Formats: sequence, C-alpha cells, structure tokens
Amino acid sequence: MSSLSIESVQLPFLAQRLDAVREFYHLIIGLDEVDCADSQRLRFALGEATLSLSPVDEVSRAVRPDYLAIRTRAYDDILARLRQAGHHPVCSLPQASPRVMYVKDPSGNQLAFMG
Repeated sequence: MSSLSIESVQLPFLAQRLDAVREFYHLIIGLDEVDCADSQRLRFALGEATLSLSPVDEVSRAVRPDYLAIRTRAYDDILARLRQAGHHPVCSLPQASPRVMYVKDPSGNQLAFMG
C-alpha cells in the first residue's frame, strides 16, 4: 500500500468569478477556507491536503482530461446541496460502488465526488 497522499491541488478560476467560486467551495461543497497571504488566490482545507485556486483572465475551452477527485462520506448531502444550488451533476447508478458524481465548478473545473 502506498504511503503517498495528495498534498495540494492547484486549479484556475476566472478572476471575475471569485465570489461564485468561494461560495461554491465553501457553502455548497462544505470546505473550510484557509487564510492566504495573496488576497487574489483562494485556499481551502481538503482533509490533510490544500486546494489552491488561482485567478486567471481566461480558462481554456479545450477539452481537458484533468479533474479533482474527492472521496467523501457526505455524498448524498453534497449531491442535494449541488442540486439545490442549481448545479446538475452527472451521477453513477445508485448501486455502483463507489458511487461517483461529476460536476463543474463556476470556472469549468471538473470535480469527481466518490462516496
């Protein structure tokens, strides 16, 4: 078994969507924001790792294979909050193991939640 784990994940976000991105990760997903010396960047605690989001003027519209996978015990709660907030996650069948849902954040970064 590997002793490696995620230390941090770096994703871009559209600078003009700062408030929407902050709300998405903090209020909808439920991550705690971590103080950051750079007032433009956003940082969130992700278990023992850190999710860092850096502002950009433009996000590539090209198809990208990258996404952040998050294992969670709160799968149903996150799914309900996403739907309540107007997001439309794509989910595996309820009997799948593990259950997986895919959703994009306000800047188009794809997330996979596994529960």
